[in-house]
Amino acid sequence: MPAQPFTTPRRRLPVARPAALEAVPGAVTRVLVVGAGFAGLAAANALITAGIEVQVLEARPRIGGRTHTLALGNAQVDAGGSWIHDPEGNPLSELAQFMALDTLEFSIAEMIAGLALVDPHGQPLAPAQRAQILELADSIESELMDSAIEYPPQLSLEQWLHQRLQDIVDPELRDWVRFVISTGLQADLAAPARDIALLNYSLECDYQGTDRCIRGGYQHLLQGLAKGLPISTDWPVAKITQDADGVTLESRDGRVERGSHLLLSVPLGVLKAGSIEFSPTLPTDKTAAIQRLGFGAFEKLLLSFEQPFWASEQAPCSGLLIKDHPLFPYWIDLSPLTGTPTLAAHICGPSALELAKLDDNAALALALEALATVCPGTLPAPKAVHRTRWLNDPYSRGAYLHLTPEASLEDIARLAAPWGRVLLAGEATSRERYGYVDGAYCSGLREAARLLPGIDLAVSIAAGS
Repeated sequence: MPAQPFTTPRRRLPVARPAALEAVPGAVTRVLVVGAGFAGLAAANALITAGIEVQVLEARPRIGGRTHTLALGNAQVDAGGSWIHDPEGNPLSELAQFMALDTLEFSIAEMIAGLALVDPHGQPLAPAQRAQILELADSIESELMDSAIEYPPQLSLEQWLHQRLQDIVDPELRDWVRFVISTGLQADLAAPARDIALLNYSLECDYQGTDRCIRGGYQHLLQGLAKGLPISTDWPVAKITQDADGVTLESRDGRVERGSHLLLSVPLGVLKAGSIEFSPTLPTDKTAAIQRLGFGAFEKLLLSFEQPFWASEQAPCSGLLIKDHPLFPYWIDLSPLTGTPTLAAHICGPSALELAKLDDNAALALALEALATVCPGTLPAPKAVHRTRWLNDPYSRGAYLHLTPEASLEDIARLAAPWGRVLLAGEATSRERYGYVDGAYCSGLREAARLLPGIDLAVSIAAGS
């Protein structure tokens, strides 16, 4: 019997149907959705709006997956996904508008242009030297985006940068430009430059515009999508069994759920870890794709202060780049979003792997030591601190997908293809927008459309929410 969870008036947002999709066998009567991130919630909302019985099963005690808005002092901060990148044409912008949510412009390009460059001894570079480095780095990055398609797709970012930077004769300037570019691009894909294929920069997107953030965080979009859905939290899946008539899930503590179909929206890191047993086993083309695709590491250390000691009217800055710091080279000023003095250290790739070895006290001490070398006077103690642990989280095992030199777009397609009555969603299944929250959202709608051929697709939000 179709579920009827909505007891308040709903507003329907029509959703564009993807191109022709491979069909799945069997009548769709009860769909189990594993994962209550953007992919799972989008699919579950669309399915239940169409009258299909749905049960969402989430391993964590909260919804959101790799998006998590939390309180930091008196502010709300996104500890996972934060931006709506390329908001013009982006379905998340349409969803935010549909929910009457405010968004704030927070341009990554402008933020990078406003960073203070600091040498390893804590000395900020002179304005002219800083401008020369940032302008040259921006020019080379633009060249990469424009010409990546002309190079072998398996060429790594590290190889390309090494070749390209030989044109810079001054070794000190070359070293600074390499640091700025590699720090930014490794943060974009959460992986070391040697593991990032140039193919990642050959892909085009129809979306455009200046990056924006949801006022108050991604939690507001999530809450709107989830309202009224049957969601069971603290439900970690241990085994998925598929037969001719349906799919059975078993939790780690022995609970069982049965459905006609399953939508699996766990991160690629969980699949790489092999923490879910499949019966029968996954096809070899899927397991090979899972192995070749990259899944990076990206952590944040969020610090709230009484005063923005890192900037002044005489020397405004949007953050700090501390040259060659092993763990904390990259700091972003989040104060325009939070309304209070807030710094976020973005720790990516190799640095994130090293950070995972430290306890919280040691990590904070090293971070404050890095800031103390940059900022004159006595460093104030932070009012509030939050450290992410996505890499060690058994339900994420890292950040998001990137294409390694061994991988291809076909590997994403292999991962995304349905396997009998089991469908797969999540940012790692999006050929166009892997690594983005909107890629996860659209992948959930894609799989809902696969289960509902010929039915107008929509998501519903409680009126007034």
